[in-house]
Amino acid sequence: MSEPTYGLIGRGRVATHMAYYLKLEQQRCLQWHREMSGSPEDVLAGADIVLLAISDDAIGAFLGLHPVLHDRPVVHFSGSLVVEGAHGLHPLMTFGSNLYELNAYRAVPFVGEAGGLEFPEAFPNLVNPSWSLDPELKPLYHALCVLSGNFTTLVWAKAFEDFEERLGLPREILLPYLEQTCRNTASSGGEALTGSLARGDRATVERDLRALDGDPYAEVFEALTRVFELGEVKR
Repeated sequence: MSEPTYGLIGRGRVATHMAYYLKLEQQRCLQWHREMSGSPEDVLAGADIVLLAISDDAIGAFLGLHPVLHDRPVVHFSGSLVVEGAHGLHPLMTFGSNLYELNAYRAVPFVGEAGGLEFPEAFPNLVNPSWSLDPELKPLYHALCVLSGNFTTLVWAKAFEDFEERLGLPREILLPYLEQTCRNTASSGGEALTGSLARGDRATVERDLRALDGDPYAEVFEALTRVFELGEVKR
């Protein structure tokens, strides 16, 4: 199948980015979503591979309602679920509201399921790096993705908002700190940690906690401090 036609289901962020990536790579792609007239069976009749870019809790029900789609390979993009009748290929990336450049899409790693359809089989004309994972490890894999990506996004969004609204400082002054933190952590892991925690300056930590008194993020601060003090961060 050197030139497969893809049948993409959904129109959320992952679906939008995947459709755009396939377009940039000049791959044939048919797309269906719930607001369209016509059934997915009709709209995707010419597809060689079905791509499910829908929410995790909708995947099983959708496949049950549309068994005709099972006459060809079905790929879903969930990083957590193992679904009978479909192959998991999770894009290890965050997809924002803006579309990306081609090289950014080509760099996205895909993590599949050991024993299942491999990325080069599903996307023979794409160059993305790919790995396979024991299906039993997918929940842990996804939890680590959420911990490292989604939760840090919440923390940085908090800092940006409070710099502007509570401190009267422009959010842009945080950008060099964010970028260098990412570079240092990528190269050194826990050794990149600096500041009062790294110094063991408990008085400053307590002062920080008092400054956050009444703020929901005080619990986050305290929990992560406790994790560090228990030696859970390798340095």
